This record gives sequence, C-alpha cells and structure tokens, in this order.
Amino acid sequence: MDSHRFWIMILYIFIGAVLGTVLGIGLGKAFPILNKAVSFGFTPFTLKLVIMDITFGMNFYLNVGTIIGVILFLYFFLTL
Repeated sequence: MDSHRFWIMILYIFIGAVLGTVLGIGLGKAFPILNKAVSFGFTPFTLKLVIMDITFGMNFYLNVGTIIGVILFLYFFLTL
C-alpha cells in the first residue's frame, strides 16, 4: 500500500468514526444499544516550564455507532 492510499484510508476511518458517533448519539433515544459507549485514554497532565505551561491529554469515546461507521467506511474504501 503506497503512502497516498494509506492516508486516504485513515481519512475514511476518521469520517466513519465521526459520522457513526453522531448517528449513534442521534439515534440513541430510539435505539438505546447505539448509545452504549466506552471511553479510554489518559488524563491530562501539565508540563510547567518557566515561560509556559503545556497540557497533554487524550480521551477516546467509542459507541456502537462508531464501530458501525468505521466498518461501513472501510468497506467503502476497500470496494474502490
């Protein structure tokens, strides 16, 4: 897989995750299974320097809609 195709695949995964999450949250009231979520990551921590403070942190929130969106967009990517 060349570099260009790799970045296109990452873009498809990102778009699928975002759209799947939005749909999972939006349809969560009608279909509660889509709104079941798990979160993971690390808590923010601050690096205090003399002239500035830098804060690092990252959390991921995955729901069933996210998984469905990623699988669907990967299928679209692989059928191109």
